[in-house]
Amino acid sequence: MSAKAAGRSRARRKLSAQDVQASLAENGAVSPFYLLHGEEEYGRLQLYTWLVERLQPPVAAEFNVDTFHADTLEPQRLLDIYFSYPMMAPQRLVVLKGVDKLSPAHTKALEPLVEQTAETSVVLVAGSKIDMRRRLFAQMAKLGQAVEFKIPYDDKLPEAIAAIARDKELQIRPEAIDLLCMYMGPRHLQEVAHELDKLSIYAGAGETIEADHVRQTSGSGRNASIFDLTDAVGNGDVARAQDLLRDLMQQGEEPARMVPMLSRHLQLLLRTQRLEQRRVQRDEMARALGISPFFLPSYRTQARQLAAVALWRGLSALRQADDLIKGGGRGRNRPQVVMDLCLAQLLGRPGSTTTI
Repeated sequence: MSAKAAGRSRARRKLSAQDVQASLAENGAVSPFYLLHGEEEYGRLQLYTWLVERLQPPVAAEFNVDTFHADTLEPQRLLDIYFSYPMMAPQRLVVLKGVDKLSPAHTKALEPLVEQTAETSVVLVAGSKIDMRRRLFAQMAKLGQAVEFKIPYDDKLPEAIAAIARDKELQIRPEAIDLLCMYMGPRHLQEVAHELDKLSIYAGAGETIEADHVRQTSGSGRNASIFDLTDAVGNGDVARAQDLLRDLMQQGEEPARMVPMLSRHLQLLLRTQRLEQRRVQRDEMARALGISPFFLPSYRTQARQLAAVALWRGLSALRQADDLIKGGGRGRNRPQVVMDLCLAQLLGRPGSTTTI
């Protein structure tokens, strides 16, 4: 494939970290620009470290690797170094960190980089969210390789957890991954990596991480867990749900995390009801819900016990509770009261018609 055709192919398909690594490790193809951007820091840092190790010259690296930070950048200084010849090495590596903090004026000042590329210099740029409409970044992506790192959501999170476990050489059961997804929800993978480290210590060196390990360590290893609370609500167990909510609040669990997990649970029960009406088979149902078949019987049982109207009412109560907790009114300072009233509406206790 010609360089022009390869460029068109990259433009059509978004590159992954694995694509960049394969291009460099297997083909030895060095791009003039590497642009790593996006909110997800763990994957971005992993690829950044990998690229620095492979792009820096094997000799005289101290003279041919220059690192700049966007918030203290002097654009002309970077340009001067970029267009200078490397010292006793075939190429120079120029690194620009924190590119999301680059001002519009400095972004414009760096455009000579993409107007007349230097054959003996490689540029590695990394940062959080950036405006890819800016000419500098758009041209870097066109002429080189750009990877966006997004926070993984439900459909991508299991794969991301499994990948981190492989990187750390940890064995983890699919059921444990499913539980970890339910407990953590969409979040930065650095937190997921930390949770896997904690689980590996709890399970023991060389041992496989099981679903029970996740249950026992959820909520920082405390007695009550959010899993238990969602199950109690799904089963309509008023007394147990009240006890678990009280314990979780005393343990310091954040309502801002409990509410989304309860909402997710009710949404899954609604989806289960719809799939049951369509008489979808077991394995297909588990795939459609994005859960392990191991957990499907529990969801099916709970979905049969609750009417759809009750689930929708529960979602409305949770949405209202979320607004109160995150807002600037009294609810923000009284999360226990908000959660108690929310639970009353979820479970239909006497007085559950009270407006939160």
